[in-house]
Amino acid sequence: MNSPIDHRILALFSACHGIDTRAGFLDDVYPLLQQILPHERFVCGIATVAPVAVLDVVNAGFPDVFVGGIVDRGGRIASPMIRHWLMHDTPVYFDETARAAFVEPEDAGWLASFRQHGMRNMIAHGVKDLHGGATSYFCFAGVTDGDAERQRLLQLLVPHLHAALSTHYRLKERAPDVELSCREREVLQLVCVGKTNEAIGTILGISPWTVKVHVRNFMAKLNVSTRGHAAAMAMKNGLVTI
Repeated sequence: MNSPIDHRILALFSACHGIDTRAGFLDDVYPLLQQILPHERFVCGIATVAPVAVLDVVNAGFPDVFVGGIVDRGGRIASPMIRHWLMHDTPVYFDETARAAFVEPEDAGWLASFRQHGMRNMIAHGVKDLHGGATSYFCFAGVTDGDAERQRLLQLLVPHLHAALSTHYRLKERAPDVELSCREREVLQLVCVGKTNEAIGTILGISPWTVKVHVRNFMAKLNVSTRGHAAAMAMKNGLVTI
């Protein structure tokens, strides 16, 4: 490993595992990332998938309206790239020539935004948590191309970027402590991994009606109106483990 890019990769790995402030991702990690994988725009985020709840985002150049539309009002993932990645767990490349393989009729809004903002192409990859914890996703727009070499490079970089983004998220300012009972925390933990009231009742040995009471109680304490919002609040404030 003697080429200049190899040295930059090692420097990126070091930066990813060494950030200790929220500013560290954009100040220390991102400039190296831009050198190694040149691009026009970059966005990454960490989220729960079941239920869908975005926990943290780092955005360098993507329009806010595009990023904000990744999850629709019904909690559906509105990005065909993310859905494709979740299904196949491999780097995903998209441009107009790949439209037929990715875009469904309900993705018309996503595609229109892609075109409106002049995004020639995108390449993305991430790290899935199969145990219901936080999943990370990294998307680059305006890359040279999506050839096999760049996809292999992305596979090499993403685990280290995931470590950096996870630290960035853990350093996020927390809300004041919320007082939850032990049972409420147990139920909330299972809600965060997408379990139904019936499934939670079976796991904890209580009735679905009792589960519903606990859900109602912690939603009131968290001041949220949906299970997805409760999961996002719980993850954000460290009320459950990820």
